[in-house]
Amino acid sequence: MILLYDILISFFYVGYVKYAPGSVASLLMLCIYYFIPNIFIIQLYVLIFLSFSGFLLCYYHSIISEEKDPSFIVIDEVLGISISLFMLPKSILLYSVSFFIFRFLDIYKPSIINKSQNVGNGLGIMLDDIISGFVTILLLWGFLICQ
Repeated sequence: MILLYDILISFFYVGYVKYAPGSVASLLMLCIYYFIPNIFIIQLYVLIFLSFSGFLLCYYHSIISEEKDPSFIVIDEVLGISISLFMLPKSILLYSVSFFIFRFLDIYKPSIINKSQNVGNGLGIMLDDIISGFVTILLLWGFLICQ
């Protein structure tokens, strides 16, 4: 169980990269997501799996550890970038913009994003990235619709 926890919560050990593990995990998931077809139900299942796994693993982490949000936990960034890419047209430019907006929001945590990370039981680990992902996808879809 501990091995599976470590593999999934660190996104196959990407979370142990020395520099910017969240950005590396987000970039890797972005590359993987590019090859997930733009079929609503498939992308929805990916989000549901990542959400369920992420919340469960972060809750488990809050039980076994005193560390609030260690850098090796990157399942939250994986879910956040997946939300920010949900049903976007397959475009390198759009994916790049999505990546930079998402990482900006996740790193600087403006407004409610910052407050959301204070929720207990491991939920805060996931919530700030989920909100960052939703804000990113709303901005991008708003831009696409207004064109």
